[in-house]
Amino acid sequence: MALLLTAHTVLAQPSDTSSDPTVKEMSTVIVTGTRKTDMTVTDSPAPIQLVSAENLKTTNAPDLQNAIAMVVPSYNSNQVGNDMASQTLTASLRFLSANHTLVLVNGKRIHITANVNTSNGDDAADLSFIPQEAIDHVEVLTDGAAALYGSDAIAGVVNIILKKNHSGGEVSVGYSKYGDGGGKDPKAGANIAFGDEKNFFSLSAESENRQSIYRFGPQALGNCLQNLADCQKVAAAYDDDSYAGWAALDPLMQNARLNPKFPYLNNWLNPPAVHRETLYFNAGAQLTDDISFYAFGGFGKKRAQSEENYRAPDQLPGYTDPVTGNTSYMYLLGFNPSEASREKDFQLTAGLNGNIAGWAWDLSSGLGKNRMNVYTLNSENQSLYSELGYSPANFYDGAFKAGQWTTNFNLTRDFQVGLSAPLTLNAGLEYRKDSYGIAPGDPASYYKVGASSFPGYGPGVAGSYNRNAKSVFADAVFYPVEHWLVDIAARYENYSDFGSKVIGKLTTRFDFSEAFAIRGTASTGFRAPNLGEEYYTQVAVGPSSANPILQPNNPAVGALLGSSGLKPETSTNYSLGFVFRPLENLNSTLDFYRITIANRVVPLNLCYTSGSTACVPTTGVATDSYNVALGNALVSSGYLGAIDPNVSGGSLDPTARENISVSVFYNAIKTRTQGLDWVTNYHSDFDWASIDWLLAINYNKMTVLSAAQAPVSLGGGSVLSQVDIVNLEKNNPKYRINFGPTFNVGKFSFTVSEQVYGPQYQWAAANTNNDGFGIAYPASVLSQLTTATFDGGTYFKERIAVMALTNLSVTFKPSDMWSLTAGGNNIFNKYPSGWPKAAYQFEVQNYENQWGMLGPYQTSSPVGLFGAYWFANATFKF
Repeated sequence: MALLLTAHTVLAQPSDTSSDPTVKEMSTVIVTGTRKTDMTVTDSPAPIQLVSAENLKTTNAPDLQNAIAMVVPSYNSNQVGNDMASQTLTASLRFLSANHTLVLVNGKRIHITANVNTSNGDDAADLSFIPQEAIDHVEVLTDGAAALYGSDAIAGVVNIILKKNHSGGEVSVGYSKYGDGGGKDPKAGANIAFGDEKNFFSLSAESENRQSIYRFGPQALGNCLQNLADCQKVAAAYDDDSYAGWAALDPLMQNARLNPKFPYLNNWLNPPAVHRETLYFNAGAQLTDDISFYAFGGFGKKRAQSEENYRAPDQLPGYTDPVTGNTSYMYLLGFNPSEASREKDFQLTAGLNGNIAGWAWDLSSGLGKNRMNVYTLNSENQSLYSELGYSPANFYDGAFKAGQWTTNFNLTRDFQVGLSAPLTLNAGLEYRKDSYGIAPGDPASYYKVGASSFPGYGPGVAGSYNRNAKSVFADAVFYPVEHWLVDIAARYENYSDFGSKVIGKLTTRFDFSEAFAIRGTASTGFRAPNLGEEYYTQVAVGPSSANPILQPNNPAVGALLGSSGLKPETSTNYSLGFVFRPLENLNSTLDFYRITIANRVVPLNLCYTSGSTACVPTTGVATDSYNVALGNALVSSGYLGAIDPNVSGGSLDPTARENISVSVFYNAIKTRTQGLDWVTNYHSDFDWASIDWLLAINYNKMTVLSAAQAPVSLGGGSVLSQVDIVNLEKNNPKYRINFGPTFNVGKFSFTVSEQVYGPQYQWAAANTNNDGFGIAYPASVLSQLTTATFDGGTYFKERIAVMALTNLSVTFKPSDMWSLTAGGNNIFNKYPSGWPKAAYQFEVQNYENQWGMLGPYQTSSPVGLFGAYWFANATFKF
């Protein structure tokens, strides 16, 4: 703040600021979080961050989601994901679930993706299908708003406002890549508009071809085969408990030396290659003096492919010829299967609005659909190959489908009721129909054990599901006295699959002067579990592990958990904020918040076998017998032929039965998230230049207040272990800071920004836990680590220290039509903290880092592990 004030003291005569992005942001009329039609960001009773199209472009991010995340500190985007989650990376507000942030376009709800993230249940709208060229600005409401907008708006709302230009347009081309290699991304976009002041049609398009990024080094198998004598000593020391014991002693493994990727055999967790083309439009027409028509929507296609865990040469059994007795293998050198998707996304919303008898009315209907065809490439169905000597290499596994049809009607009117200003009353109705389904794949993809890495969906698993929701809502905004605003909202929703909820919100603001105001909210909210969370199913298969994901709303699974399916999450939100405007063009807001969520849905992970030994589902502790309740669920779902996994039958790969963990989404925890957002914007004019300053800070802390108890049939106790709870609380940055100026000097502008990510940590088991080949860390290693005991087990801390990334961009505008930009993000090539040194050295020296610790850097940071990112682009406006 001192820096900002110092800049003000040297002001020369101010120049016209009407075209400056920062000034425009503060004076833009907002439509999010309020029913009033004349409110700006600085007038809002709720915390709003407005991001202009210019600021989005200066990030040079690959898509809209990442662009918003770079500007808004409380909004964070994932950079890597497990399995199919990498194909649709998500983002969230305040490190809650992506499902807790509602996405709107032009104030209207849009549909969500069909691809469910099995690690956390994220199933939100995919912003990559909206071209950045289509956007006028983005309004981010960082406040619970379920009473205004319905389910999902627990953490806040992202409202994307599209351009309404009726002439001209622009064309842009760009290229970016990472300094240490990979991620090459040629990109192009365009916008063109037609019409006049009463009628407009704005059409935008965007395409990109983003390569994957490789950052991992040689892993256990590659290292072992390069240092075979030493690897054999390790194998002898640890016997068959070590990965080295398998890698070094099997002659067939030597073939891996001839693999083209040797010794960099395993590149799991690299981001996918993405090829994306999307088209979006926004249109409006004034039909009469009192009635207008509007419409927006788009269509997009996306292809993505990500590499999965390496399968060693002897991983899958070969085919033995019954005549010659010779055994052949489909992949003599081992193989890296890939999971791939071909996705189509569609959205169309249209409506009418106008005025009648003093009432402003709005009637709209929107239909959105997403379909993702799923493939496993460069793989094998070992059942087919061992029986016939043949298997396809590429498989169509099936498809995920999601749809949403939303229709609503609003009425708004101002009434003179004797207060200091008119009372604004809004009321309306909404009907929504959600759908979700899984379509079957080719028979070869699901025959017996199915395609290695991602088995396909058979007819018995496929299905279609739907529900509807009906809503009634009302909102009143009034001023009891001058400068005091009160906003009261209530909403009733009835869902066909779980019943009804009534929620409300009270928002108030008092302006003590033009320079200072105080604001606050108290609200209740809810989130209806997405149909994907209720009915998604899959089995993730590793080289010697399997993770079946069961449907929580399947009656058999409900009986296992002692429930009838998922229940809605409920929330209570409180916020208190302060608005400061001490100087012209200086705006600062400080908002404190607390969000309590009950019945929060998280994945429940249950152990069935570990290292070929039965285990207690809730704790993972070894036991003498298999859990009957969980075993019956696996049998009824077709994964096993009997409770004993060693008995033949069922679809699970025999080698994967060594380590079986079962996942199911469950209303497992109650959490409290609290923190603050501080946002300061300042525009300063000099006779030689102008400077736009930004300081934005988010501090966030999440606490698990309680966890549900597991049924006695599953071993009782908490459904989440102590270490799971701590990791939920601690494995996100404690704070984020964005700070930096933009200098506008003649035809040049220079943006320098610093992005700071606070520390985070998680606890990991103090053994290599390499899919059954687990070696406990010896005392000599543990003494060099920070350790703790949870549920009787020893764990060590994996801490990521504070990261400060410097971004720089330079823009030259030789004319009103041309704009040329070049620069870099993370220009000093910073990486997240490495794995704790003693643990990493032990894993590498003992040839254990085959599926974990694949490289020197930790993987859970929201900035990824890719280093400096360089870019250049050109824009032509006409």
